[in-house]
Amino acid sequence: MLMNKRLTLFFLLTAAVSVGADELFTFTVKTSAPTNRQLEWRVRQPARYTPESRIMVLFGGRNWDGAKAINTYRFNRLADQYGIFLISPSFKNDDYWEPEKWSGAAMLEALKQVRQKFGLKNDTKLFYYGYSAGGQCANLFYHWKPEIVEAWTAHACGVWFKPETAAVACPALITCGENDEGRFLLSSKFVRDAREKDYPVIWRSYTGEHELNAGSLKLAEIFFEDIAAGRRTAVYAGDDQTMNYYPVGSRNGADIEQEYRNNFFSLKLAESWKTGNPD
Repeated sequence: MLMNKRLTLFFLLTAAVSVGADELFTFTVKTSAPTNRQLEWRVRQPARYTPESRIMVLFGGRNWDGAKAINTYRFNRLADQYGIFLISPSFKNDDYWEPEKWSGAAMLEALKQVRQKFGLKNDTKLFYYGYSAGGQCANLFYHWKPEIVEAWTAHACGVWFKPETAAVACPALITCGENDEGRFLLSSKFVRDAREKDYPVIWRSYTGEHELNAGSLKLAEIFFEDIAAGRRTAVYAGDDQTMNYYPVGSRNGADIEQEYRNNFFSLKLAESWKTGNPD
């Protein structure tokens, strides 16, 4: 009875879903969107957390359930190590990748409720990760409110915001399959345009088509780990043309043109980018 009262008090937490050894809690947010009147959110609580703990919003592929996104991306080790809450919406249609319409307000309400329940600070910045339609969310939600985002990643995305001079530029990682129809061309064009406007973007393509690539997921995990660990200064620079990397203070590192330049916060990130290896 006490448990039920607590669940009711804290944001209508209605169920627990088992994914491996982890429990995902479910709650709903009311929205004005016809197909998403009661928008379901899934939450994975890390093993340990503090009021300063971050939240990573995981945007799944088109119309994915939030549990599928959390289970598929497998950022659990990262989340437990750095006390990160993983949350994911079960968006369905209604142009949910356009945050200014309704989904952005729904996310802000979900974040408010999660922070209240777990006693988290309201001003910690977010991580975004998204695949396919979720990649659209990751970049469009960042562009909608860049001041609340610490870092974001998009894989196999074909819809992008138009880069302007960034008022609040944060690190981004963009990946795509080389045979992924037009998405590869659109993604690589966005990278060039964003770098021209001084966005700090890492770019990596992989063999394959539209599938979620294991190497890209590993690269994203290391990318977020660097940010979570406080590594924000570039120590290596990678060249898209040669797929080699060099210390930023070296002549080779300094000679990489902005259009092809990747800045890495650790040797581990640079090596993962170079090899593309998921191990």
